[in-house]
Amino acid sequence: MTVAVIGAGITGLAAAHALAPSTRVVVLEADTRAGGQIRTERHGEFVFEGGPDALVAQKPAGIELCARLGLSGELAELSGSSAATQIYRAGRLHPVPEGFLMMAPTRLAPVFGSPLFSWPGKLRMAAEPWISRRADGQDDESLASFVTRRFGREVLDRVAEPVIAGLFTADADRLSLRMTMPRFLDLEAGEGSVTRALRKAAASPGRSRPFGHGTGRGGFFALRGGLSRLVEALTERLPEGALRLGTRVAGVTPSPGGGYAVSLDGGETIAARAVVVACSAIDAAVALRTLDAGLAESLGRLRYASCATVNIAYRAEVVGARLSGFGFFVPRTENLPILACSYVSEKFAGRAPSGTVVFRVFLGGATRPEALEASDPAIIREVHETLRRILSIGGDPMLAKVYRSPRSMPQFDVGAKALIDEIGVRAARHPGLFLAGSVAGAYGLPDCIKSGEASGERASAACVAYQANQNA
Repeated sequence: MTVAVIGAGITGLAAAHALAPSTRVVVLEADTRAGGQIRTERHGEFVFEGGPDALVAQKPAGIELCARLGLSGELAELSGSSAATQIYRAGRLHPVPEGFLMMAPTRLAPVFGSPLFSWPGKLRMAAEPWISRRADGQDDESLASFVTRRFGREVLDRVAEPVIAGLFTADADRLSLRMTMPRFLDLEAGEGSVTRALRKAAASPGRSRPFGHGTGRGGFFALRGGLSRLVEALTERLPEGALRLGTRVAGVTPSPGGGYAVSLDGGETIAARAVVVACSAIDAAVALRTLDAGLAESLGRLRYASCATVNIAYRAEVVGARLSGFGFFVPRTENLPILACSYVSEKFAGRAPSGTVVFRVFLGGATRPEALEASDPAIIREVHETLRRILSIGGDPMLAKVYRSPRSMPQFDVGAKALIDEIGVRAARHPGLFLAGSVAGAYGLPDCIKSGEASGERASAACVAYQANQNA
């Protein structure tokens, strides 16, 4: 019996790894390379990441997968003496006050001493414990609505929107908190105050804390050779011939004897006892429209944004600014073409030769799609000019590379959980069909890995149950 996995991004590879070697698996990938958004390239002594560059220990699925693959010895925690994040505002870089967790200040003294906020903004933040909890019974809310309601507009504009919406390349006015940061909604519902709940959690070591962006390293780990090492290790463990690149799925239909017929663009058909859909909702809708038009229509309602990452290297001597922390975010109100900048050579050892620095700059997303309309050389020039002003750079880049990711970033709008649930219910009507990754509500490497593994395990169990019934 064969299980067909549609998509060879990290979700599909994790699903295939969970299936093999107990179940015959074929992984079908339309692109000519595996790994999806994970893309590591070497340029001499420079190591460039075109997509994600680290794993989060607080969400352990990625770290645990590395351990199972024998990669634990290649994991390295972020380096550097300071892990503070900065916000670019009014021509200057300002550190996020100590103790800020994504949107919530857990300590007021650093906030009161910060030039990032006005005094009215600081007092509005301090009043959060006395703000009434939401009383309309709604289970979801946009990031912009929640943060403004609880902490005031300045926290949204100057921290929460650039950091959280920047990480999700999303529009804060549409981004669902239930899908992305549900714990903050739960903290308000349970305690009536987010800051009061966070302080209680901090005082109770046994209690979990919401994933937050503080000023510590927060358990971020990178693979020394780049995250493509994870992709390589997964593909190396697939049976020979199991990974088929450049293979687009045209449709999935039920087979008369049970299972599915997976039709490929070239006319070939693969008989599969189970199918794991681990691609984007855009491709999934195309593949499944012949199976279930309603399911395909629901999948088509999931939105994606496009983004680009620019790796750009300079001689250290031409960078006039002191590189404090691991990078900075740019609020939308600053009207700059970039979303954020990461100081790669400060974060990770071995990413650049001595005497040089490497930055990773992020563009596009839901709020700045026009930034991607330019050619690669034009984008590099714009990124250089922006960094030149912010970081006082007095020379030209040594090397730069643009990595584009069209329609790759899931946009989970308010109410998306209901849509994801609807998609799940529709998919469950088809025995042996399993959804993973963004089509199942996962975002980010750990959640996609966890989702892929769970779907692979369910597909394997379905094959075992079918075989048992046949033997009986």
